[in-house]
Amino acid sequence: MRNLKRIVVLVVVVLAGLVEPSSVAGAGREASVERSSALKVLSEHGCGRATAYSEFNKIVTIGDKTHVSWLDSEKGKFLVKIKTLDRKAGKWSAVYTVGEAYDNHGGPSLTSDSSGYLHIVYYPHHHPFRYRRSVRPNDVSEWGEEVQFGKKCTYSSMVCTADDKLVLVCRESSTRQWVLNLYEKPANGVWKGPRTILHGNAPSGYTRWQGALVLGRDGKTLHMSFMLFEKALTEVGYAIGYLRSPDAGKSWQRSDGKRITLPATPATIEIVAGSTKVEGPTNFRPGNIALDPDGVPWVVYSHIDREPFEAWVAGLTEEGKWKKIPLLPVINLKWKDRGVKMPGSIVFGRDGTMYVVVTTVKSGTGDELAFWGHPT
Repeated sequence: MRNLKRIVVLVVVVLAGLVEPSSVAGAGREASVERSSALKVLSEHGCGRATAYSEFNKIVTIGDKTHVSWLDSEKGKFLVKIKTLDRKAGKWSAVYTVGEAYDNHGGPSLTSDSSGYLHIVYYPHHHPFRYRRSVRPNDVSEWGEEVQFGKKCTYSSMVCTADDKLVLVCRESSTRQWVLNLYEKPANGVWKGPRTILHGNAPSGYTRWQGALVLGRDGKTLHMSFMLFEKALTEVGYAIGYLRSPDAGKSWQRSDGKRITLPATPATIEIVAGSTKVEGPTNFRPGNIALDPDGVPWVVYSHIDREPFEAWVAGLTEEGKWKKIPLLPVINLKWKDRGVKMPGSIVFGRDGTMYVVVTTVKSGTGDELAFWGHPT
């Protein structure tokens, strides 16, 4: 594990729209193309979960272009939108509509392949996914036909391996156990699956995993973080878990290399925080997973069972332990009355600096926003 010298903590600011670095000129007008400067309003129609779910990757950079996707709400419809910043020219493209989502759970997951084609999945809340590929490399202005796959899917995390295979994990519901399933699409092939990677302790009922994938430098190793939340047991996230696949999703193991018989269970996964079964009120929530420049996996997570809410980043040490770094003390240097929670996300700069985005809440208010975040 790299000795982190810099961790930059950013705080989510609640705004009535979507913002991204660039200009505010012509905000809300899809046909306009503007020069970038300090702030860019991407949309004035962002739905309540326009950029929700940190396991969904929504931004892809290829060369001098950065493509940004989100979910709008317009006239009773949920619409997947995408827009491109040409960083060399300093200009934003028009906004393009990729497709319609079922509801506010159906936002996009975006990735790209070795030829620069963009791949996007979206739509479901207990429904099949919708998938499209860009018609041209590094260009979001036109998309191929919409393809459906899966059955009762929700919450996607998708990566593209070195051989251009798409790998996606999601929750899939049924009248029996809800599971974490994997789908894959070989280059120039069709979607295949599902293969069940994980199921919980409860025999049936509402479950959430929030499975998040990141691809290793070798182009085939997958690292996955997730939580264990089973309503039939109790309405808490009782653990943050980790698994990895050395072969692009075919087999799965713990960080010590011990192979896991599929489907994995809470008793066989690697626990980052929490327990293999419900123990008390501890209530975890996960963010995403990222790799530092040395290839070490890091996760970000919080607990919301007591105030002030707390959050940590945790990285895997050479000894196989998860080193946990608390974020609340950093937040309290600036905001003494705040707790910190997910949604949150981490990313590493080329120099190894970890950047962390988290949500803060006012402690002791008891209002509904305590579970969604207060403006900072």
